[in-house]
Amino acid sequence: MNTTFAISDSVVEECCSFTVNDSAVKGIVTRPADGKAKGGIVLSHGWSGFRSGPAGILTALARMFAQHGYVSLRFDYRGRGESQGSGLEATLTTMADDLVAACAFMDKHEHIQRPALCGLCSGGNVVIGTLKRIPQADNLLLLSVYPFSDGDAFGRDVHRTLHYLKIYWKKLLRADTWTRFFKGDVKLKNVFNVIFGHFLKKDANKKKEGTEPPPAKDASKGLPKAVKASAVESRSQSGEAPKKHLANLRPDLNGIMIYGTADPDAAAAMKYYGDYISEHHLPITIHTIEGANHNFSSREWLENIQNLLLEHLQKH
Repeated sequence: MNTTFAISDSVVEECCSFTVNDSAVKGIVTRPADGKAKGGIVLSHGWSGFRSGPAGILTALARMFAQHGYVSLRFDYRGRGESQGSGLEATLTTMADDLVAACAFMDKHEHIQRPALCGLCSGGNVVIGTLKRIPQADNLLLLSVYPFSDGDAFGRDVHRTLHYLKIYWKKLLRADTWTRFFKGDVKLKNVFNVIFGHFLKKDANKKKEGTEPPPAKDASKGLPKAVKASAVESRSQSGEAPKKHLANLRPDLNGIMIYGTADPDAAAAMKYYGDYISEHHLPITIHTIEGANHNFSSREWLENIQNLLLEHLQKH
């Protein structure tokens, strides 16, 4: 652990590092300045991001948590940010191993035996998919989390297409759009890619999210046990969006899920999780923030998220 440095009168931070399969994982521990933590939170960033999150959302949340008495750890998954490892080799499987190690680090160094887990987008999928290996998890704080596989991607893509068609239809009715078009500032190819491009990216998305077909049975020989276990827990199935990962959600594990209404994939995601939550009577609530995008990139949306998460933590 390195020297602690002050962020404000109430918040201090410290760089940290832990090892997963011989690779260093780099992170930041954020604590209340008085050293009195009433709980702890491990933050899990999305697939293509790193520990600060888009627009610094995870950094802002960590410091808000510290102001209210919670110690947190945000870290770069291997192959991302400052952590070691190749980005091309990163999968939801390797992220699962990193998350388990991060929780162990919090237990050993911060004495947080039952952390809450906060996941953004694919980071939330990692949280849910790895719960069997983190039975001590005390709470779930999930932001813009999509279904696990491309099984329901067609439905999501239809919603996304309709969302963008409405936006471009409104633009089509504006005089300045036609002015830009005749000046050559509007590229029809770019418009087409925004509206329909997601239908053409199935294979890339499956590889990115770790949903490509599983390797041959003997491909795991010689791998550490942790890798084999996480491969089983994190690999998504083909076909319809799988529910087996959702079986990790427990009746005794409280949670909150937050989506922005301007996120074109939010409706399908809320139905996917909402139906399962209702069917199994799980103590997880789903909230929306009006007008917010996928990454909650405005100050107002961030403040709404902070208020919702803090209220949820105080209740549970």
